[in-house]
Amino acid sequence: MGGWWRGLLVVGLLLAGFAVKGALIAPPALPNAGEFDVDRAVARLQRILGDQRPHPVDSDAGDAVRDRLIAELRGVGLQPLVRDAVDCSALPGSRVVSCSRVRNVVATVGAERPGRHVLLDAHYDSTPTGPGAADDGIGVATLLEVAAVLQSSPPPRPVTFLFNEGEEFGLNGSSAFMSGDPLARQVNSLINVEARGVTGPATMFETSEPNGPAISAYASASTRPFANSLSTDFAKLIPNYTDVVELKPAGWTILNYAIIGNETRYHTPGDTVASLDRRSVAHMGSEVLGATRALAGIPEPAAVHADRAVFTDIAGRWFIRVPIAVAATAVGLLLLVSAFVAWHQRAYRRPLIVAVAMALSGTVAAGLLGFALTSMRAGDFWRAYPLATYLGIYAALLAAMTATWARWGRGIDLAQARPAVWLLILLLGAVTSIVVPGAMIFFLFAPAIALLGIAAAHRSRAAGTVLNTVAIAVQFVMFAQLLAQIEMLLIDGPLWAVAPLAALSALPALVETDPQRLRPTVAASLVGMLALCVMALALPRSSSERPAAFTIDYFRDLDRREAKWAVATKQAPLPAGFPGKWSRGILPYNGRTRWIADAPDLDVPLPQARLIDGRNEGQGRRVRIAVSPGGANAVAIRFDERTMLVALGRPGQLERIPTKGEPDKAVVRCSGRTCEGFVVEALLADRQPIEAEVIATRFGLPPQGRTLVNARPVNAHPQYAPDSTISLDRVKF
Repeated sequence: MGGWWRGLLVVGLLLAGFAVKGALIAPPALPNAGEFDVDRAVARLQRILGDQRPHPVDSDAGDAVRDRLIAELRGVGLQPLVRDAVDCSALPGSRVVSCSRVRNVVATVGAERPGRHVLLDAHYDSTPTGPGAADDGIGVATLLEVAAVLQSSPPPRPVTFLFNEGEEFGLNGSSAFMSGDPLARQVNSLINVEARGVTGPATMFETSEPNGPAISAYASASTRPFANSLSTDFAKLIPNYTDVVELKPAGWTILNYAIIGNETRYHTPGDTVASLDRRSVAHMGSEVLGATRALAGIPEPAAVHADRAVFTDIAGRWFIRVPIAVAATAVGLLLLVSAFVAWHQRAYRRPLIVAVAMALSGTVAAGLLGFALTSMRAGDFWRAYPLATYLGIYAALLAAMTATWARWGRGIDLAQARPAVWLLILLLGAVTSIVVPGAMIFFLFAPAIALLGIAAAHRSRAAGTVLNTVAIAVQFVMFAQLLAQIEMLLIDGPLWAVAPLAALSALPALVETDPQRLRPTVAASLVGMLALCVMALALPRSSSERPAAFTIDYFRDLDRREAKWAVATKQAPLPAGFPGKWSRGILPYNGRTRWIADAPDLDVPLPQARLIDGRNEGQGRRVRIAVSPGGANAVAIRFDERTMLVALGRPGQLERIPTKGEPDKAVVRCSGRTCEGFVVEALLADRQPIEAEVIATRFGLPPQGRTLVNARPVNAHPQYAPDSTISLDRVKF
């Protein structure tokens, strides 16, 4: 199996591959994005955002952004309409109901044309934390430029542009569109545009089901595809809260796009036009324009190719799709052939056990190293320079796998090792595909090429070697692209999450080495791992490009007469010399662990919740409560966990509340100017008195918090929530 240098070469190439895999998902450079003018799109976004202050739902800043958006729409020749509504909605399975007043802006190109509409959706509100240039400014800019292009070359059927408000607070805008806008009944296709970062390719990560019609349109339209069916399956399994949650039940043909690179600027003051990658805007625009034209060219997309497909791109260059029935049959046949080959080559015992041991040892080693690193340096210390940390994890994985092969691989020749490895990969692929069928696409091509190589090796050793090398390369590229996506998506870790997939990426290559000559390789891997870990632990945890999360709150418990300062840092330590005496803890307004210090009694909002009506219904009762934020920007009522809630919302619009779920205490919340005097209705299963907490949030700190703000590290900013003043009182009804 070669000399000692071969092991060093293989491990070196694998580690180098892990280092450069990010290039597989880099946003494509599109200096000429076709008809989509990226400079014009970004200029429009700059004008709409103005001074780039946060513009949350139902706010003065939101009004200003909406006015400028309407002016831009009129500038491209459209006649936008504003739909004003108050909406209360809840995410599926959630025990939180969110209410706000929203003003959706809608405009249609080709309204006079026959046919049902293609709907393009983006939200124009931001979180109260940042200006939202990417989330969802990229959607606003994309829709405006697509509208301008379509105005000059109208599509075969109408295309409606929905700029909704309130997505960030609880999908209120899309919920109001579905429940009250007559245009919703004229739609049969949807393209949604989102962001979870400021860079990266326009990834198509969610479709309607069955996905055949959507994927058919996507395949015909995309010039630089970034999409795979494993990701779309995971989108159904994990929390995925975009407007599509509200729009999907209509049964439309759906394509959902997002950029997800550099999440450190997501929902932060750093989500600015300057930080938004122009390449991402160009790619998003060209992809959405193409998909819009493809869908608009099909009168009833849902009637086309109604089956399901598995699919993937390769480095954003090629797109492969296979009907799911064909893919399932192929995986089954490959597994049977692989099992037969392993039996014939006597590879199903010790060789297979060693292959399993290699994958397990690498995964365990990577997990243990990740645990050790996070124990030595708390918080997301890899936030600014994640590559060094992940390369250390991969080096540990390769060292463990190589050591296992060196110890127990002796006596196993290539004719046994290769069938054992591919049998293991296919076995794991078959099991994974039962849970997430979209994974099948990743277990078709490399195993098929490898099995051809094993067969060819009986006649020509050179042919077998060439085919096996191609299989190893295909396997690595496809899995490495997934690894790059996982690293980008799971920015908070856990670090070990990459290990199982990385082990399968490396396994076919490692068994090509001579197990008797791997000591230098194991030693070099360990040295590399130590060097990378030292580097990871020494590098700054934040940078100007990738800032740390650092949110400061002032909290006052009005009922218990306690006041605290609180700092959320994602478990990272406070900087040396940060003023105050701090300890870790949890405050009543939020279950997140924070740094806490005593604070003086300062001016805070004084929220109120007043019972205005109550009547018995059957064994339970229906109550109405008027709330006041007391000068805050948002107010919430959080019910005691013993309260037997059936439904919650506003009169005439109640949401069913699951008996179990997250959070333990059901919440109804309101954001914006409409919350003063807002009436909440609750339907109860019994007639017991209600105990609840009323919580008010005012964006910004009291003047006395300036000292803490000034002491915040330079490369740090609030994330997900702004610095806030929060007050809590307890009430009974």
